[in-house]
Amino acid sequence: MRFALSVLSMMLCGLAVAEQYGAPLTLKNPVTLTAAIRQLDRQPSAPVLIESKVDKVCQVKGCWLGLVNDNGDVRVTFKDYAFFVPSTLIGKTVLVQGTLEKVTMSLEETKHYVQDAGGDPSTVTTPRVEYRIVATGVQVKS
Repeated sequence: MRFALSVLSMMLCGLAVAEQYGAPLTLKNPVTLTAAIRQLDRQPSAPVLIESKVDKVCQVKGCWLGLVNDNGDVRVTFKDYAFFVPSTLIGKTVLVQGTLEKVTMSLEETKHYVQDAGGDPSTVTTPRVEYRIVATGVQVKS
C-alpha cells in the first residue's frame, strides 16, 4: 500500500500545471494575431483568444506585455489593472483572451511605453498607432 501511495504521489507531482494570470480562459479556438487583426477591418473591436510568443514585458512592474507580430506592436494590458505578469514570460508562448482594438497613442503615452520597455523616451518624436488587447486572462503554454 505504501508503495502504491508513493507511485501515485510521484505521478501527481509530474503533472504540469499551466501558469495562469487573471481570469480563466473561456474561449476555445485560439487564432493568430494576423487573423485577429483582420477582424478589425469590419468592426472597431473584437473579442479574441490569441496564441502568440511574448516579445516584451513591462520592466517596471509587469503591467503589460508585447506580442510578436508582423503588423506592428501588439500590446496587451490587463483589464481593470487586475493582474500583472513576470518578465520571465519573454520568449514563451501564451494564450491571451480579451478585446482587441486599434489605438492611436498620445506622444506622452508613447514615450511612457518606450521607457517602460527599457528604451530611451527622448528618441520618440511622434505618437504611435498600435493594436492593443485588454486581457481578462493570460495562460502560458507548456
